Amino acid sequence: MRIGATLARIPTWLAFWALAGVALFLSHDAIFLVQIGPGESLTRALREAGHDYWGAASLALAFIGLAIAIGAWIRLRELRRRATELGATHRRGERSHPLATWLRLFAVVSVGFLVQENVEHALTHAHAPGLGALLGSEYPLALPVIALITGLAALLATAAGGVERELLDVIAAALRHRFGHALRQLPRPPLRVSVARISPLAQAIAGRAPPRSFAQHS
Repeated sequence: MRIGATLARIPTWLAFWALAGVALFLSHDAIFLVQIGPGESLTRALREAGHDYWGAASLALAFIGLAIAIGAWIRLRELRRRATELGATHRRGERSHPLATWLRLFAVVSVGFLVQENVEHALTHAHAPGLGALLGSEYPLALPVIALITGLAALLATAAGGVERELLDVIAAALRHRFGHALRQLPRPPLRVSVARISPLAQAIAGRAPPRSFAQHS
């Protein structure tokens, strides 16, 4: 029996790409915010210069991220409830390190922002800045902002994943203890096997050849 088979689990790849999409959405707007500042200039920049689509795209990414977050919260709540029903103690295990998740998120979001800005510039200004979208003077704070946003996202994702693994471990241990104890309480099967004994007379008859007269007539 799989532990937690009845609990809906969000695929890891789906959670990662949803997190990357939300991080791209937040990074994009944060880059313009720190470089332009809040107010009308920021609003104009996000509505013009090829950003006509960004309002709908932002809503879509925010909806996906919210759905994944709600799904993860429901799963952790159900795992905690299952652990409580089994009398399992939620103990803190080894802490997960978010470095690998952060590096992946940072790479994906950086490439996403690079492609996004090059496409927007190509459609609006008929030229593409290339790597200048990340390293040029037009977006000098792009990489630091992306690093910060993806770092926070990696910390949240790693913390949620660590809690999930810990809950699954304690549930599995509780189930092993419960079913192992139940198996030990089962009555032992009988070890003696009764076999019908053959009488000495039957053995003597079975070991003799048939009478000579019977053998000749046959």
